[in-house]
Amino acid sequence: MNLHCSWRDIMREAARRLTDSGVEGAARDVRLLLAQALGVEPVEVIVRETDAVDPVTLTVFEGFVKRRAAGEPVSRIRGWREFYGRRFVITPDVLDPRPETELLVSEGLKQLPPGGRVIDLGTGSGCILVSVLAERDDASGVGIDLSPGALDVARRNAETLGVAGRASLVECSFADDQDARFDLAMSNPPYIARAEVETLAPDVRNHDPAMALSPGDDALLAYRQIIQGVGRWLKAGGWLGVEVGIGQASDVADLMASAGLREVVVFDDLAGVPRAVFGRRPA
Repeated sequence: MNLHCSWRDIMREAARRLTDSGVEGAARDVRLLLAQALGVEPVEVIVRETDAVDPVTLTVFEGFVKRRAAGEPVSRIRGWREFYGRRFVITPDVLDPRPETELLVSEGLKQLPPGGRVIDLGTGSGCILVSVLAERDDASGVGIDLSPGALDVARRNAETLGVAGRASLVECSFADDQDARFDLAMSNPPYIARAEVETLAPDVRNHDPAMALSPGDDALLAYRQIIQGVGRWLKAGGWLGVEVGIGQASDVADLMASAGLREVVVFDDLAGVPRAVFGRRPA
């Protein structure tokens, strides 16, 4: 890459390099990375394509391209992910939020009563809790996580998105008792068996925290812990909603039913995959 050309030329060469490295959607990724380097929105790159190349931005962009060619996801390089219409900071301490998890938020919001209280079990970046509170200014809630680093990220997102005054963030586990009862509990827990982690795509396996991906040999362990404790922190009549992995929905639904939860229902994501399971504690 050199300074004696336009950004269009730089982008074309970067896309070729990423394609040669096996990156799918290289042209899209290049546009996103250049937008980050320029400090503009991706749509603005179009009007900057014919601009002269400045050395400082070129150095930053070149670093981004090298990282992407090495397999690092664009969201990790940029340091943020769009989720439920908002920008969430992410770091190596937290799971990269996925679009599928937005289903959990949208269905959970339907079950949250006016002035309701919500708990996010394993909050990570805080994307679930913060999105609910940002959508509902009458609600408040708690996010719990075992990782101090994750809680720092969630706290930062809560502050940036204006809900910090209604969000408490606590270092504890699924099995710990809570001081309050909640109208809605939600979680995207680790649900990949340890033996399957090595089969994941490199951008997941190498960049998401291991504790956010797998609970160990039993892929359903986190669901068992959450469901077993539901009577300690979920109000009578309150709802529990969890994201599930492919092929896990029926097992998790059975766990809920066996624990006495009622009105158990499975929701499919946009690809038609059973992705979220909700159940209600009897009133």
